[in-house]
Amino acid sequence: MVETRPRLLVEHMLLSFLLWQFGFRHGSSETTTELDPKEVVVLNLILDKLRYSGPSYSNSSICHYGDLETIKLKINCTEDCGHDKNSYCHIKDFSFTGAALTGFIPEEVEELKHLETLDLSGNQLTGSIPDTLWNLSSLIQLDLSMNQLNGGISKRIESLRNLTILDLSGNQLTGSIPDTLWNLSSLIALDLSRNQLTGGISEHIQFLRNLTALYLGYNFLSGQIPSSLGALRSLQTLSLSYNELSGPIPYQLGNITALQTLVLNQNQLSGRLPPSFSNLSNLQNFWAASNDLTGEFPDYATLTQMNVFSISGNYMSGPFPADFIRNWTLISHLSILGNNFEGSLPAELFSFSSLDYLTISDVANSGFQFPRTANLSNIETLILRNCSITGEIPEYIGKMSNLEYLDLSFNILTGRIPQSMSGLNLTHLSLAKNKLNDTIPAWLVAVKTRLDLSYNSFSKVSFGVPDDMRDHLNLFACCRSSSLTDPDQLFVDPKKRMPTHCPRRKSKSRSLFINCGGEGLTVGDKYYEADNSTSLYYISPSKTWGYSLSGDLSPESNSSNFIQTQSCGIHVAESDLYLKARIAPLFLSYYAFCLQKGKYNVTLHFAEIVFKEKESYSILKRRVFDVYIQENRVLMNFDIAKEAKGPDEPQTKYFIADVSDSVLEISFYWAGKGCADDPPTLNGPLISAISITPVPQRSALWRKLKKALIITLPSSVVVLLLLLAFMWKIGWLGKRELSEIQIGQDKHVTLQELIGATRKFSSKMEIGRGHFGRVYKAELEGGQTTVAVKRLSTNSKEKVEELLNEFYALKSLRHENLVQLLDAYFGEGLHLLIYEYMPNLSIADAFFGSKSRLKFNWENRFNICLGIARGLDHLHEHPRLKMVHRDIKAENILLDGALNAKISDFGMASLYTEEEQLMIIKVEAPNGHMAPEYVVQGFVTSKVDVYSFGVLILEIVSGKKNAGYKFNHESEYLLDMAYVAYKNGSLVDLVDKNLSGNYDAKQAITILTLAVMCTNISPTLRPRMADVVSILVGEKTFEQINRPTVDDHQLNVAMAHGECTKADSSTSTDVSARASTSTKLIKGIEETEIHYAEPDLEILEESQTSFSG
Repeated sequence: MVETRPRLLVEHMLLSFLLWQFGFRHGSSETTTELDPKEVVVLNLILDKLRYSGPSYSNSSICHYGDLETIKLKINCTEDCGHDKNSYCHIKDFSFTGAALTGFIPEEVEELKHLETLDLSGNQLTGSIPDTLWNLSSLIQLDLSMNQLNGGISKRIESLRNLTILDLSGNQLTGSIPDTLWNLSSLIALDLSRNQLTGGISEHIQFLRNLTALYLGYNFLSGQIPSSLGALRSLQTLSLSYNELSGPIPYQLGNITALQTLVLNQNQLSGRLPPSFSNLSNLQNFWAASNDLTGEFPDYATLTQMNVFSISGNYMSGPFPADFIRNWTLISHLSILGNNFEGSLPAELFSFSSLDYLTISDVANSGFQFPRTANLSNIETLILRNCSITGEIPEYIGKMSNLEYLDLSFNILTGRIPQSMSGLNLTHLSLAKNKLNDTIPAWLVAVKTRLDLSYNSFSKVSFGVPDDMRDHLNLFACCRSSSLTDPDQLFVDPKKRMPTHCPRRKSKSRSLFINCGGEGLTVGDKYYEADNSTSLYYISPSKTWGYSLSGDLSPESNSSNFIQTQSCGIHVAESDLYLKARIAPLFLSYYAFCLQKGKYNVTLHFAEIVFKEKESYSILKRRVFDVYIQENRVLMNFDIAKEAKGPDEPQTKYFIADVSDSVLEISFYWAGKGCADDPPTLNGPLISAISITPVPQRSALWRKLKKALIITLPSSVVVLLLLLAFMWKIGWLGKRELSEIQIGQDKHVTLQELIGATRKFSSKMEIGRGHFGRVYKAELEGGQTTVAVKRLSTNSKEKVEELLNEFYALKSLRHENLVQLLDAYFGEGLHLLIYEYMPNLSIADAFFGSKSRLKFNWENRFNICLGIARGLDHLHEHPRLKMVHRDIKAENILLDGALNAKISDFGMASLYTEEEQLMIIKVEAPNGHMAPEYVVQGFVTSKVDVYSFGVLILEIVSGKKNAGYKFNHESEYLLDMAYVAYKNGSLVDLVDKNLSGNYDAKQAITILTLAVMCTNISPTLRPRMADVVSILVGEKTFEQINRPTVDDHQLNVAMAHGECTKADSSTSTDVSARASTSTKLIKGIEETEIHYAEPDLEILEESQTSFSG
């Protein structure tokens, strides 16, 4: 700074002279507004560093200076000045926007100490925000948006106590949001969107009580949405889109009754939509697309002000929300793509004249037909894809004069294309995958739009197809007849609904290799044919393969977008295969037309080469699609980047396919999941290369063996027959050897292959053992498929038969938090259950195992607890198979590759006799995870599982086992510690110290309070698992669930008839006494003989009907 002072003095003198000259030429007034000379110098320096060059101006004209059209500079000064010679004005507002300034924000800005407004938005300023800026304590509005500023947000921002508007959006700011920012209690509007901020959103955001608008979208924020946002009752706009936020949507957001716009797009939010949102009577715009939301739709009939509503790209299910959508008469934008809804669409939608954007897809069993009349006079985009719509296309669609984008593909529409549609100015029309018939009308040849009529049953095309239409017209498999003007328009087999095309006299091959989107190239000894056409459909020059794609990337995109190019290379042996890829907006099918009959290995090569840039936030997008081979789905919700653990990483999938009629079909379908842009923006299916080779045959070996047998047959036939008889007798041949075992969807192996994969139940393949037997890992299909094989240890034929009778019921239990039972084998001396494989084994292994390398943060632990709760709720409340597990513990909760919790060993209780169950209780009781009434009385209800769940979540949160440490002295039970901590108000002291304080304290208290409630010695005072889930996802409070139910009353009556002391059902607050009682019950197991009570049978039957399976 010292070196610049002489220069500043010269600049000041020069500027004063220029200003005097300017004032002299323009005349001077007797009354002038004199700016502080020091600020004149600072202003000149600031303009210089902002790289501004403009016209000169006088001292008196600086204040209230504004010429927005030419130099876009505006300056206002304080008003209480200029009355005497000792009084100077000061710059109060400085705005220089949209002027393409390329400099940086100078540190000297702090000299403008009276500045209240600083607006430098819409330029190209670089560098970081100078630390001196935070000294401007008078600032009320600060707008530095839409520049190229980098670095972080300083903690010193809290010094701007008067700030009401803060806009730093559209820069390249990094780091986390400083906690000190939440001290700016005067803020009304905060916009930090479109940066590269990381970390979480603090619960301290609740201190911004005056906030009306909050924009944090387009960053890389993670963690959960803080429930304390619900305290911001003045908030009208909340935008958190395009981040990495996870966990449930807090129900507390339903308290923000002033909320008008809520944007949660493109995150990783899970759970259900909060029913509490029905309180948001002012809500007009709601976006929650591209998340992981599940469950059924709450009743939002009260949201009658709804204008924009989008939940596309999620995993919600249940009935289509037709009832309350009928009340949304002001709706203009409705998007419900993807999801898993079923049922009919509301006909009232077609009478909403306010609608200009309606997109719905993938609704099962709708049975919907277009209503007779409609009033969609303002509709511009209409997508009703894969909604099982039947009937004909109505004539009134041709009267929707504003319609530009129409997609009715993947339905069951019949009849003709209405003539009235010829007058529409469409940019895109897709009627693919229907049953439309009659003639394709000639007026379509004049339509210069994306037109997809593929996969229909038209009788013929009434016009020739010019070559220049190939890029926007798809007639692939459009017609029933092969008598078409274009030889490449394949006809459809009406029985199989598949294209059939293998030229006559064309020899059939045994292999095919395609470099999707790329040039022809040789990799090893394989030649991959070129696939670089930009047409919507293509038949290879050899006529042996072809492709067809559906959809449009965007109304203005050109066909070259269907081929994407790798920008930085993939370093693997077959890297050339990943240089380019073919992408499809919606649907892409490849066909091999001339294959010999037989089994084929199908290898699909993938790599995410599009969604990978942080600068464009595309890396936050997820490409999720399904893969079909021969019309059988082999991959569902396939995410390339997730499977490959990042972009620019190869991912190869292997399958086996049967070819019986020379045609092999491989299809890729975007079902609206993941990134839900529609019209699509590069978010559809992507494939890099396809390899088709024959499954190796053993025919040559068999011929040699047969020849040898013929030679030696006379001398060995007797020995061979005796050997075969012996192998049959001991079970090596026959049903046991040839039995098919299911290991996945449409995947089967023989029992012999399965046993071989376990290395004949080798101890080296053993991954677990328990009361029911041992569990082995089995890798099949060359390591591409892995399953877990449980070999049951019971020898009771009656018990095995009982389990066999229940097998199909158990197999039908499908839930994301239950380990899926794939198949079973019950043979002489061998009883197997085949489950999906869990790569991270059990919670016991992961948390307490000596070899575990897994690290669990708070989010992992919370989601594991929530997953277990949801799995138990499903078992307890299943409409047909209500079931009590009886043995919930760390060993029986498995973790998949994403650390999702899945319950195992459900439905196994039938394998044990009463004596065996007694022995198990004796062994397990000292660990303290079994409910007292089960240990002492043998009494079984769903509340037994609730108790065990409470103990288990204590272990997960604390990282300690319930019992075992200090075992040689007076055993210290974690449950005792929890009761004491609950009484003392110090539950957070139980949280695992390895988390180093990095956890959500409010969530921790919630979970630990639930643990105490779940382990209440009185079963009637334990919550139901459904209530536990509701609390964890924020749908209910503790006050709403802490009431015994009618079934709980029956439970207490039944227990009262037992021989042992009735469980304490008092509501005493002496938790220490309850803890002591609980511990004594468990400790006493080792010292006393356990026996079952003899409860009243009628009451017991009623209770079991309610609770057990």
